[in-house]
Amino acid sequence: MRKLIMIIEDEPDVMEYLKTILESEGYDTVGCMTVKDAIDAVRRTPPDLICLDIMMPHETGISFYTRLKKMQGLQNVPVIVVSGAVQQGDFDFRSYVPDKSIPEPDCYLEKPIIIPEFMKTIEKHLGLSSLPAKGKG
Repeated sequence: MRKLIMIIEDEPDVMEYLKTILESEGYDTVGCMTVKDAIDAVRRTPPDLICLDIMMPHETGISFYTRLKKMQGLQNVPVIVVSGAVQQGDFDFRSYVPDKSIPEPDCYLEKPIIIPEFMKTIEKHLGLSSLPAKGKG
């Protein structure tokens, strides 16, 4: 069965780019350009993994993430932050979310993405690869 990856990204070009990469690798994708749309979509069809931008209009990706981690049955969906605003080692998640009951995202990747690193990270967090991905983990 094909894995479903949700992309939450407000930039249409970046959304299309990520969808194209993932679909060419055999994944199904669903794209959401707002946090509201993402909350609705994740409730309708829970994805196997989420690629999340942080800088979003009206409501941030951090807001979506904290809500997701409190949703029944969705707490274990892996989340990879893909953002120009977040760099590995430079982003202090706890300064935004001091609630330690909410775990940090599974990985942080900086835009522009490096496709091989991105795909290794996706595979790792879907449990499809034993190769270590770069990034947080």
